[in-house]
Amino acid sequence: MRYAILSDIHGNLEALRAVLEDIENQQVDKIVCLGDVVGYGPAPNECIQLIREKADVCLMGNHDYAAIGKEPIEFFNKYARQAIVWTRRRLTPDALAYLKERPFEYIEDDITFVHSSPYRPEEWIYIISARDALPHFNYLQTRICFVGHSHVAIGVAKDDRHFWTWVADGETLRADARYIINVGSVGQPRDSDPRACYGVYDAESGRFTFRRLEYDIEATQRRMAEFHLPPYLIDRLKVGR
Repeated sequence: MRYAILSDIHGNLEALRAVLEDIENQQVDKIVCLGDVVGYGPAPNECIQLIREKADVCLMGNHDYAAIGKEPIEFFNKYARQAIVWTRRRLTPDALAYLKERPFEYIEDDITFVHSSPYRPEEWIYIISARDALPHFNYLQTRICFVGHSHVAIGVAKDDRHFWTWVADGETLRADARYIINVGSVGQPRDSDPRACYGVYDAESGRFTFRRLEYDIEATQRRMAEFHLPPYLIDRLKVGR
């Protein structure tokens, strides 16, 4: 089984299209979206429609949860709050209904898929570093866990004696180790690389690969400006922060 795992699209249609086009060449068996299809970006309905058509599994993210009115927006920074309010007004009834049906967790083939963390996925805990990840191994019921939420691509591995991390393109996962892998963000990376990011995992070979893709950032920025979304959110796309 080959999986394409993507997360944190955030209404960025140009980035999502680039990722889906690349996935077509990866010969994957299943596409899993870890959530946050909406928020920040200018094309929430279009992104929901594409994910609905292409993804086999789509989970609930915190911005999705806020967009459907389940998460108090007071917990978000002022720019995110503005974007959530704007997104709520834009969502079509069909898009809203789709988001409301998203689960918090999906488990298959000794793999856990969640938006934020294996410990209480609905509490939106960030995993950005090995220090963040290590406590969550105590709650992980499978060998591998794929997460998003932080927009920072990183793999954290742990065996009986050691732990280690990697942020390079690929890693062959060891059978005697456990893994928490953050697949980064499609629509708003925050690890100083503005390219869209997602991951491909081959369960047979054990190979996981981060994939980074150029996309038309300026087109997304222009559309955000047309809708008067916060300039801070527009500018950050160029620098990946």
